[in-house]
Amino acid sequence: MPDLGYEATAVQVEERLLQLHNRPDNAVFVAEFQNEILGWSHVYGVRLLESSGYAEIGGLVVGLNYQRMGVGTKLIRRSEHWAAGHGYTRVRLRSGTHRETAHLFYEELGYIRTKSSYAFELQIET
Repeated sequence: MPDLGYEATAVQVEERLLQLHNRPDNAVFVAEFQNEILGWSHVYGVRLLESSGYAEIGGLVVGLNYQRMGVGTKLIRRSEHWAAGHGYTRVRLRSGTHRETAHLFYEELGYIRTKSSYAFELQIET
């Protein structure tokens, strides 16, 4: 994950995976070769009142040494397959505005830019 700017310790990743495991409508796919992780994707379902919902690829990370080798494509396609198998007819993903190379990759796979928006966040004190 550090290859793409996502900092997390092994303990944090393990905790997050356990949390996802206990929630329905989530899947994490890992690409590996000879016990080395090449990349991963996380896809989850979004059920909405105002529309039929969709599956969202919440994360896609491929190690810098394995990009442009088909790893990301396989992870995306596996996530799409999961979505179809869970009754979703749309797959969405989000990508930072500064990641033009990633945008081109998604467009090569048939994804289209549908809209631009701002993300708003509130930190909840616990």
